[in-house]
Amino acid sequence: MLTISSKSIYGLKAVLALAEHYDQGLLQTKDIAAQQDIPRQFLEQIFNQLGKAKIISSVRGKYGGYKLSRSPAEIKVAEIITLLEGGISFVNENSKQTDVITELFHNAEEKLLNAFEISLADLLMRQQKRRSVLSFDI
Repeated sequence: MLTISSKSIYGLKAVLALAEHYDQGLLQTKDIAAQQDIPRQFLEQIFNQLGKAKIISSVRGKYGGYKLSRSPAEIKVAEIITLLEGGISFVNENSKQTDVITELFHNAEEKLLNAFEISLADLLMRQQKRRSVLSFDI
């Protein structure tokens, strides 16, 4: 079974929370972890990677926290997943095979990456739309 790891799912949930608060100040890991149901230690490891890649930035201190380093419109889901997963590949990149199966897998990789080319801003709009639809169905 092909799966995206919990690391990527948690990472996306966390950066989406940061996108939701973009230009509204910093968020602390304890708050994000509680709100998104992410183990705090795991979130700190994820944020360490995202910080090194300059997707997020941090401010230390009592009133410190995290924020996106760029606008949510500039950050693509593909960038986050590729970073946290160590890449997306169905076929060994060094493979010199040119058979139809290798070609099939390369096409699948391309389609998957295209699906992940959505920005955090677009993903956030989808989330907000879904929340508004759910609240009116009660």
